[in-house]
Amino acid sequence: MLKKLTVLLLLFTLKNANAQTDDLAKYVNPFIGTAAHGHTFPGATTPFGMVQLSPDTDDEGWDWCSGYNYQDSTIMGFSHTHLSGTGIADLADVLVMPYLGPIVLQPGKKDGNTEGGYRSKFSHKDEKAEAGYYSVLLKKYGIKAELTASANTGFHRYTFPKSDSANIIIDLLHGLDRHRTWLTEKVLDAEIRILDSNTIVGYRISNGWAKVQPVYFTMHFSKPFKRFGTASNDVFQANSPYKRSGNVKAVVSWATTEGEQIEVKTFISAEKIYPDAIFPVTDVIQTFESTKTKTRQLWNTEFNKVKIEASTDTKTTFYTAFYHAFIAPNTIEKEYTPDFSALSLWDTYRAQFPLMAIFQNKKVGEIFKSLPFYTGPFPVWRLWGNETDCMIGTPAVPAFVDFALKKYEGGSEEYANNGSVTMHRSLTHDATVSPWHLFDKYGYIPNDLGENFTVSKTLEMCYANGCAALLAKKMGDSKAFEFYEKRSKYYKNLFDPSVGFFRGKDSKGNWTTPFDPSVTNENDFVEATPWQYLFHVQHDIEGLTELFGGKAKMAAKLDSLFIQKNIKIDAHILDISGLIGQYAHGNEPSHHVAYLYNAVGQPWKTQERVREICEKFYTSQPDGLCGNEDCGQMSAWYIFSAMGFYPVHPSSGRYELGVPMVESAVLNLENGKQFQVKTKNFKPKNKYVKSVKLNGQILKETSISHVEILRGGILEFEMTDRHE
Repeated sequence: MLKKLTVLLLLFTLKNANAQTDDLAKYVNPFIGTAAHGHTFPGATTPFGMVQLSPDTDDEGWDWCSGYNYQDSTIMGFSHTHLSGTGIADLADVLVMPYLGPIVLQPGKKDGNTEGGYRSKFSHKDEKAEAGYYSVLLKKYGIKAELTASANTGFHRYTFPKSDSANIIIDLLHGLDRHRTWLTEKVLDAEIRILDSNTIVGYRISNGWAKVQPVYFTMHFSKPFKRFGTASNDVFQANSPYKRSGNVKAVVSWATTEGEQIEVKTFISAEKIYPDAIFPVTDVIQTFESTKTKTRQLWNTEFNKVKIEASTDTKTTFYTAFYHAFIAPNTIEKEYTPDFSALSLWDTYRAQFPLMAIFQNKKVGEIFKSLPFYTGPFPVWRLWGNETDCMIGTPAVPAFVDFALKKYEGGSEEYANNGSVTMHRSLTHDATVSPWHLFDKYGYIPNDLGENFTVSKTLEMCYANGCAALLAKKMGDSKAFEFYEKRSKYYKNLFDPSVGFFRGKDSKGNWTTPFDPSVTNENDFVEATPWQYLFHVQHDIEGLTELFGGKAKMAAKLDSLFIQKNIKIDAHILDISGLIGQYAHGNEPSHHVAYLYNAVGQPWKTQERVREICEKFYTSQPDGLCGNEDCGQMSAWYIFSAMGFYPVHPSSGRYELGVPMVESAVLNLENGKQFQVKTKNFKPKNKYVKSVKLNGQILKETSISHVEILRGGILEFEMTDRHE
């Protein structure tokens, strides 16, 4: 079955290989986000690929969740799976590292003194990263390492100096000794089997964030190795072809001439692939260079879905954002059917899923078809086939409703009909992240009944119900609509007018005391302060405005958010970053807030704040992301905002207008139509929008619809140097 699928894929790829596309990949800089708290990786991957072949500079600490941080000067090796921009570490499976000299099994210290380990110093001057390609000089050995990848296979090319002891280690323990206060990662089972002088197979089944994570691999070497051995619990045995334990490694060795290249292909799967140990047909016939070229073509196909006119620096920021937005979720196979990993739904329902609904409509359909439509509930944070229950609420519901309604508008009721039962189960089935029995009994989550993050949970649960109400209304289910609509308004039960904030409350109705809106109380809020969750009512902005006492008072409250002084955010809440006053762009609860000025009749303030955020928190440098990239969400915010619109309430099917950061953008839609954004009088001094036209007609509203985008047309912003 696998052979048949890969042959068909090869024929399809060859047929479409000559499609004319611009080389927009030249603007992509995978190092963006690898410094500070971005948590991205610079290695090679395909769009939504299973393999992310990338260097690991460390496997401990919060800023090494992806295995790499730009501040480091040594490399441990190159592993095949990574997470893009998450706040928790996992994966880093099947590490490969070339080195010279006697057999060593430990990586060694990263402090620059790499003696006694296989780790090597490196310099950023000798490092290069592109879409689908990475290279670095390992200074300790004089070995050039190059990486590229197909969807399921990592391709290594190592250029060795002359040596009688050129080695490559395969380390299956790597990545599982990270320091955690609440998460213990370990190898449940691992095996290495040397089949012949060119082929190694094995697996690792680990327990970490993903409770059971199996990775099976087949590794092929371009040159037969002359010596080999395996190790269990770091006891090396030469000429031993097999080991199985919780700590398994292998070392293979050659004599090399100066400049000799050895290539390694590593095919990985979430399911057992040997004793057959067969690569996909496409990868068997591919070389390193052909894979590198093909992967760049795949990325260019994605980048050409939007063609912008802007400065080179803006193009770099924009297309790298596009690159990061479509790394995850990762496609893994389960019984020859697609499954999706790194579904970071609490983050991505806000902008990354809406972005995919425009540019990856088929992919979103595959994602939802892979979810438990009939057995439910929907997942919360899915990793390698595991539910991690990370974060809060029912974030798959907003993502699902957004997509189902857009398909509904396009004439297909399939997703709405098939998913509505699962959606209801997700909104009524008790879970750690959503205690619905308390929600229904009290109209909020009390903070004295064993629950934490109670205000944040209540607000997220209200929002999910608000989304569900839209779908029920569209389907004509009045009973369901009334049920969801009533629950969606429960946010009002936690608004304390005496302080003007949402506030924790116990089961007897007593407010949390003391109360400081600048401090995160983890009993009531998660990864945010009361300020940052204050505007988390995207589904009922009118109702929220009434709580503040009208548009003028809500506008004043928004102003206060951005100008707060003497911030006392808890230092241990690392996710709260990218600050403008108490606005925190480094985490998702703030992402829609700058656009809310539109709702209170002050769109010029939306334009001011959006421009400020784009210019301050998105750059073309390694520290060019102000917080975790979060599987595409941080980048999707920028892509939308740079084009001049953003989905404040995605399920509504509308986009609030902001201010374009590009001179023009041409969106090449999946239906064959084009939607263009044009910016008239695009100059640095012209920071405000004078007027907006859609297909030549002046817009009186501050939003456009998804349907209007899909119809194709021209959205024209006329800029000015003052607001009116």
